[in-house]
Amino acid sequence: MDAEYFKKSIAPLLKSGGFKRYGTTWRRDQVESIAVFNVQKSQWGGGIFYVNLGTYFRSLGDDALPTENKCHVRVRLDIEDPGKVAANALSWFAARAVLRDAALLAEEDSKRGLVFKEVRRAVVT
Repeated sequence: MDAEYFKKSIAPLLKSGGFKRYGTTWRRDQVESIAVFNVQKSQWGGGIFYVNLGTYFRSLGDDALPTENKCHVRVRLDIEDPGKVAANALSWFAARAVLRDAALLAEEDSKRGLVFKEVRRAVVT
């Protein structure tokens, strides 16, 4: 599967989940955060691409249209069937939509991706 086919296949799935597309990135406003879904082509070519997810917390920054690399919690998903990727992404975003929940998941998330120190320091009560 190449990146173009993947993007065309996943676009309606993300749109139905409330995402808006900006080039190769889709974003969805959430109560405390912005969910960011990005398809990144490999710099080495050959049809290789990556699926990057990120959650950007409004309380930790003021970027209205953050890119995935600016998000406070990030992960790269395995490339699978677009339906599975969309389902996994929506589940991942739902679990991290609120800073408190992301802080609770920060230790485990650090093993699979990147969690900024501000998320780890969030007060969990």
